[in-house]
Amino acid sequence: MSAEKVAAIILTYEDVEKTLNCLKAVHKQTEVPKRIILCDNGSGNEFADKIFEKWIEFTQEHNFAAPVEVYATDRSGADYIFLRLEENKGVAAGFNEALRFVLYDNECDFFWLMHNDTEPEPYALSALLQHLTDESEKKIGLVGSTLFYKANGLQECAGGGVWRKWAGKAKNLDCGFDKFAHTERKEIAQKLDYVCGASFLVTRELINAIGLFEERLFIFYEDVEYGLRAKKAGFALNWAPGARVNHYAPNAVQLTPVLNVMDDPELSAEREYFYIRNRFYIMRKENSWTILLSFVFIFTLFFSKKFKGYKGRIKPLCQAIFDGINKKLNKLYF
Repeated sequence: MSAEKVAAIILTYEDVEKTLNCLKAVHKQTEVPKRIILCDNGSGNEFADKIFEKWIEFTQEHNFAAPVEVYATDRSGADYIFLRLEENKGVAAGFNEALRFVLYDNECDFFWLMHNDTEPEPYALSALLQHLTDESEKKIGLVGSTLFYKANGLQECAGGGVWRKWAGKAKNLDCGFDKFAHTERKEIAQKLDYVCGASFLVTRELINAIGLFEERLFIFYEDVEYGLRAKKAGFALNWAPGARVNHYAPNAVQLTPVLNVMDDPELSAEREYFYIRNRFYIMRKENSWTILLSFVFIFTLFFSKKFKGYKGRIKPLCQAIFDGINKKLNKLYF
């Protein structure tokens, strides 16, 4: 597989420094993608203008083609595109907007999607491309990266993770492992239910078969839902151990004893709502008995000693559970 058939998509929102570091890392790949689409998810002029300006300076310093700025549904065949969205559409819709833009380029068959707070090592794209085929007879639709926490160098995940349907929880594989301690690739590939949305490769063939991300999820679990949908359509998921990517994300697994998100003092009530709602939406979508589990969950929540201090959030959390099991995804908040 050739990088000449790859379009890299970086989704950013209100962060100049990390975005520029990610851009530079993509430009420095041993195999540079044919196109780079930087999608600004409604950051506003203060951030977007600065990012675009710095990107132009970087391309001039290295004699690259200058990036072209486009808005919303505009079209351009330039190799480097700064796609500006007027509002924050969320992770799922942000990626979708960039994909809709670049899907018009029939020469691009593979799309490397990543968040702006990632820094891929130089061989990352080459490794992702090499693992578009494996020993299985199934077509591979998604290839996940090896993600490391930027803060401590430990693994965030080996490609992605598994969906525990009985608990309604996504668990990243090899999370917390030492940087050079990996489970065998074949074993990981057989277990994968999703690839982590921070950095992964998706094929045009998969997109044509199952469509784009579920935009109503807005943020959280959009990668899990997409992976489960891909597997139902008969596609395989794979992991590229050599696609090493540093990620600034916090260790979400250790954030809270109750909902894996409650102990993060910086997480807003709004994001907490999305996290819980989307989790229960996928549970209900995958299993009809989820409504019974939700009542057990709420009961446990009220009597949990660890929930002290969060009583003010009981109502919105219950609303999130209700909206999830009833598949009410049209509203952006409770």
